[in-house]
Amino acid sequence: MFEIYFVRHGETEWNIKGILQGSKNSHLTEKGKAQAYKLRDKLEGIHFEGIYTSPLQRAYETAEILRGHKDEAFYVVDDLREMSFGEMEGIPKTEFRSLQPEAYNNLWNDPLSYNPEAFKGERFQDVDKRIMDFMKKLVVNHPEGGKFLVVSHGMTLKMIFSHIWKHDLDKFWNDPVPENTSVTTVSYKNNEFNIEKFSDTSHLD
Repeated sequence: MFEIYFVRHGETEWNIKGILQGSKNSHLTEKGKAQAYKLRDKLEGIHFEGIYTSPLQRAYETAEILRGHKDEAFYVVDDLREMSFGEMEGIPKTEFRSLQPEAYNNLWNDPLSYNPEAFKGERFQDVDKRIMDFMKKLVVNHPEGGKFLVVSHGMTLKMIFSHIWKHDLDKFWNDPVPENTSVTTVSYKNNEFNIEKFSDTSHLD
């Protein structure tokens, strides 16, 4: 059996302020930390062959909380970082819209036409390539299978799930973004990934 538990990081200060995070760091709020601790309690009885996390602080801190005192392999993987918005990171989304109206519109409405070159951002296609490279390596590096925990970000995880669902990039926003500390369970069998449960937040009830 090969099972992957994908977790989005806990709530951050910039999440609640509407600031574009991307590859910049933002601290977990107290609520974000509490979300992660609740999820840790839920996952307590599961042994993971490996925990993989984005290097960005909000994901790394979430992964550290989830790991707790367990002696499980812990990997920091750059390919799990959030989609980069270059020079537009660290500012309110409304300011991004004012500075780069065409790019902002395409980001949310026309992903295929989104071109962040002017502000040194990352294209959807770039994120798709690196994140699927990670997925392939995960399978190759663990031929024995097992359960794995992967902590990453909203856009990055959404890209993985969209790819698994075989949804075209122009329909990227038709699917919801996973919630903070939600768990999406993905199985791998017969050379195919399948989403078994999407964005489960029952630990927050």
